Amino acid sequence: MKLLYWGIYGIVLAAFLTTGFQCASSEMTSAKLYIQRKDYPNAEKQLEKEVAKNPKDDEAYFLLGQIRLELKDYQGMKEAFDQALAIAPTHLKDIQVIELGTWGKLFNQAVEAINKAADTAAYLDDAILYFKTATIILPDSLLAQRNLGLAYFRKGDMANASKQLTVAFEKGKDLLAAKLLGRMYLDSANALKATFTEANRQGFEDVKNLSSIQEKMKAADVHFFLGDSLIAVSKPAKPKKGDTKETWRIEKYHLTLNVEGGDVVKMKYDNDKRYTPVIDSTYYFLAVAQCNKAVDVLKKAQGMYPEDAEVSETLMNAYIGAERNNEARVLLDDRVKRYPDSKFDHYNLGVFLLKDSSFSGAIDEFRTALKLDSTFSSAVYNIAATYVNWGVVEQTKLKAAGKEDDVSYKEKFKMALPYLEKVVAEKSDNIQMLELLGQVYANLNMKDKALEAYDKADAIRKGKN
Repeated sequence: MKLLYWGIYGIVLAAFLTTGFQCASSEMTSAKLYIQRKDYPNAEKQLEKEVAKNPKDDEAYFLLGQIRLELKDYQGMKEAFDQALAIAPTHLKDIQVIELGTWGKLFNQAVEAINKAADTAAYLDDAILYFKTATIILPDSLLAQRNLGLAYFRKGDMANASKQLTVAFEKGKDLLAAKLLGRMYLDSANALKATFTEANRQGFEDVKNLSSIQEKMKAADVHFFLGDSLIAVSKPAKPKKGDTKETWRIEKYHLTLNVEGGDVVKMKYDNDKRYTPVIDSTYYFLAVAQCNKAVDVLKKAQGMYPEDAEVSETLMNAYIGAERNNEARVLLDDRVKRYPDSKFDHYNLGVFLLKDSSFSGAIDEFRTALKLDSTFSSAVYNIAATYVNWGVVEQTKLKAAGKEDDVSYKEKFKMALPYLEKVVAEKSDNIQMLELLGQVYANLNMKDKALEAYDKADAIRKGKN
């Protein structure tokens, strides 16, 4: 390519020589002499003087652009060529050839730097420089714009990455740019949510542990979840023989427990007031804002490329992250029809249905996910959880209706059992799962197995204390 445009330069120079020096200014004459000597810096100076004196000299601007190319002043080259074309289209074709060739050279250098950056991150700066220069030479080249955004993305400069990728997507309807933008916003949201979680870790831990405290639970479990240091134990001043009654006070949570025979028989919050930790939600709302940015981009992309599965899947995740669950649900219903072999879509639909207490529908979706992948442990767990919750809801309804002798709800516990046993087999040291399994066994009058599950939970608990 260099031979091509300097061949053009040679023709231009010959034309100047054949017309004789008498028609040229002293600056142009000096410039040609410096060019013959390949003294390009001085040639540039003379040509700059020439265009200052004769601003309508398109030939001088054209030659100045070529000189600056030799000096690798690509922006200066572009400016000189633009000036030449603004005066007259005389050198349009030649300029187009030179600019395209220069753009291609810079683009290839940028790609080489990107490839090297896999081993040495320092090459990313070179790639950014080459791509940025390429966009100066051909501003309408959205390919360079997108790749410049990608280089910024890999460097972690999200502000510049977003700017370049947005241009590539909105002007060029670039699908890859849209996907990268969506991913970038969601990655940012996940990082912000992680920061939010870490900043409020203790508060979340307190809420989780406190939610585990219930009446009829083992008193030892209270120690396990809350720790010994928080519990102040008091006994009757004059206890009767065999009296096991104790009062446990957990001041931090404004909670009083009545304990008898190693079990919690009653729990009461001061003035029915539950403990509420102070949670700083700043980072959480910033994360939601990033998810909404992802939604804005991906909705446009979906409109342009409605058949692209990756776009719709990422959009659904963005909806969920932005707490736009109704829109996520509509999209998910569509995806289940479009992509019936996607285990994650069936699983996610099952989660939505479970939240709505649509137990039968949730079971169907989780089972479908499990058929698509027999090792999908999350589906196994959620089938068990759905049946257990379903059974509890039916039991509660029967009691409220005065039908305490009706044990039809136990059928749901039977259905849960094989899945729950599989979960415990995979997570044999999970105390909560063992306790839940024990409760299901107990409800099904499988006393020996219930006792075995509780004993395993106790053994693990003691080992951890």
